[in-house]
Amino acid sequence: MTDTSRDLVAPARLLEEYFDREDSRIEERLRDLGQVRQLLTRLERSRPSHSNQGIEPISDEIAPTVVQRLLGEASGVLRNVAMVVDAGPAMDDTTMRDGQQWVSAGNVQRTLYPASVLDTPQGLQWLRSWAGVGEEQRLLPEVGSEFAVFGDVGAVGLARWGDLTSGYVLVRDPLVIATLTAYFDLAWEHAHAVPFAASLPGDERLIELLGMGLKDEAIARFLGIGLRTVRRRIAALMSVHGVDTRFQLGAVLAVTRNGSVGGRHTR
Repeated sequence: MTDTSRDLVAPARLLEEYFDREDSRIEERLRDLGQVRQLLTRLERSRPSHSNQGIEPISDEIAPTVVQRLLGEASGVLRNVAMVVDAGPAMDDTTMRDGQQWVSAGNVQRTLYPASVLDTPQGLQWLRSWAGVGEEQRLLPEVGSEFAVFGDVGAVGLARWGDLTSGYVLVRDPLVIATLTAYFDLAWEHAHAVPFAASLPGDERLIELLGMGLKDEAIARFLGIGLRTVRRRIAALMSVHGVDTRFQLGAVLAVTRNGSVGGRHTR
């Protein structure tokens, strides 16, 4: 082989070695990129979805601690919606006592109850117990779900809307808290004042209860009077308003609800 041939072969070998090294680097880089891609996939799968960020389930065991912590952090109005009064998070005696002390200390707690709470002695006792420490109470024919909003720091509510068997969640997401607050405030404006809390005189309390669609038995239990007395007073109201049925009486009373008789009670 001539010197010229050797001179031509040397660069070819150098190029071949160069490409071999580059191929090795590329393969190594591809392996690295593959590992990074796998890691990103694993992180994406393990990361909670955006809709669940700021919302976490709470067990019955830690619910009292969660509620007590929120009471300590909260400022402003505590907004509460109750579907029932004999179940829920933090129903233990200690947390209940702390909650009532929190209200009696001058903090504002507003609670919306379903009208059915008036149907049982237990429900009436609950209403009077919390009204006695200063809770602001209103009634709706029915409530859609159950939750409590502690100012703007957090909320506790059912994991599934309206499902009392779904358990409870702690909400820290500001958007969800703001939405629950707006929902509550709108419902509060359309709710009825609890008659004994509003100190309505005479038949105005009876009219308020009639407007909620309560049965005569529930009205009698709530007012602490006999069933015959309730029916006699209803009959007297029908006579005064010149109507023959309770449906007609309800229609007449609905017209006067924003007048001098009963009506919704503003703040």
